[in-house]
Amino acid sequence: VKCNEPFPPDINDLVRLHKLIRERKVFTILEFGIGYSTIIMADALLKNKLEFEQKNITNIRNNEFKICSIDSVKEWINIFRENYKSFTNLFELIELCYSDVKIGTFNDRICSYYEKLPDIIPDFIYLDAPDPVSVKGNINGITFKNKTINAADILLMEPLLIPGCYIIVDGRSNNSRFLKNNFQRKFKYTNNKEDDIS
Repeated sequence: VKCNEPFPPDINDLVRLHKLIRERKVFTILEFGIGYSTIIMADALLKNKLEFEQKNITNIRNNEFKICSIDSVKEWINIFRENYKSFTNLFELIELCYSDVKIGTFNDRICSYYEKLPDIIPDFIYLDAPDPVSVKGNINGITFKNKTINAADILLMEPLLIPGCYIIVDGRSNNSRFLKNNFQRKFKYTNNKEDDIS
């Protein structure tokens, strides 16, 4: 996959992410697709961490202040590292992960999976990747080239997610409906057509 210029930042999206992470007192974030959002979420996470340290709270279980951002394009990861290398205090909370993406099925429905996910239990998930072009393979001749995509990684993780886990799907309305229709738990689902998020 060849990288072009990244999309310009959507300020409203970034402000929403920062506010939600602060309000929900998030510990651990799983982000699908790196970008401006990674830095903004890391900043909110750092503020959460500093608040907990000031209050001397020590009874935190199973979570750590960390954002794991996974991408299927090595070049985007390298560009991100170069552009934000001066943000050393934020990089202490960021783990950048690379993984190929392959086509697969979930409940006999075509979808995609990252081949390797970070070994964490997030309480906040931001789904904004993968790029359909990066998905390898086909099923009965069908690929995701030039199509919408149904990333199913969160469905695999569902039994491990803690109550209250918050998931934002940026755009990808088809993917958000796929998740909604296949979750086994009773998640509360909302779709904001104006801001194009679920």
